[in-house]
Amino acid sequence: MKPNAIVVVGMHRSGTSAVSGLLSELGVFMGSSLFAPQKGVNEKGFFENSLLVDLNDRLLDEQLLSWDHPLALCITPEVADSLAGYKAQAQHLLDKDYAKKNLWGMKDPRTTLLLPFWREVLDSKGIKINFVLMLRSPMEVHGSLKKRDGFSINKSMHLWLNYTLSGYIGAKGLNPFILKYQDLLNTPDDSARKIFEHFEISTGKNTPKQSFIDKKLKNQKAVEVPNEPLVHLAMEVFEILSSDVVDEARLAESVNEYKVYLASLSGVLSEHLNAVKTEEVYFKRHFLDAYESIWWKLSWPLKRIESFLRTKY
Repeated sequence: MKPNAIVVVGMHRSGTSAVSGLLSELGVFMGSSLFAPQKGVNEKGFFENSLLVDLNDRLLDEQLLSWDHPLALCITPEVADSLAGYKAQAQHLLDKDYAKKNLWGMKDPRTTLLLPFWREVLDSKGIKINFVLMLRSPMEVHGSLKKRDGFSINKSMHLWLNYTLSGYIGAKGLNPFILKYQDLLNTPDDSARKIFEHFEISTGKNTPKQSFIDKKLKNQKAVEVPNEPLVHLAMEVFEILSSDVVDEARLAESVNEYKVYLASLSGVLSEHLNAVKTEEVYFKRHFLDAYESIWWKLSWPLKRIESFLRTKY
């Protein structure tokens, strides 16, 4: 019998942490190196495996992308081809952290932009993949991103479309479960039941703690919808995916419309973003090399003493 992996995908600030915490309470192993809760951001925990996040960051760096790259619509097989050199590292991560579990989960929104790669890796290990796509209103997501990161509405819409379309298209063929954020808040027990029934999975724990998910998790209310083409496109996709039956033809039209929009931004903008990201990756790697070098480790105590003396004298 194949081991089951529940892979939570979707846009940041869309409830990926909340549903992952719910799954964890119901017996789904989310990893051994989870990030701690962060006050004002995710006070009940991220349920992100730091080993997975570190690897995903390296994978995005390799493609000159980042979690908030406005042009990162990743829906083609070429994503996996360009990252083939990292396949062994990803397989090792799975072996190290999840090999002894028959049911486990992985959650990092960045995974959404890397689904062609991760599908290949999971398939190579003989793992049954079960995708849960979190879906939250683009305007609510913008409200959260604006408060936390100061993002403009157009950038928020770019990111929402990138993650939502990459998540849905990347999971096609595997019957993903689309979970609306509002449903998760209003009926967490029913949401959990539907997830397990959808994938025909049982953990032996069927009742989540009502205290874990509450409506207070909805920190941001939707703001007024401005008359902007990108906003209307995002709201159109949200409406399509919110339906009980996804209108694939209508969604394909929206995807093509977004591709045309992205193509109109390419050229100078894409060239500039690639140049900036190339410099960022270069200096990040050199800093890590220096930080991990023996000379840095030997000189660190002296640097601390020097810093202390400067404050005193």
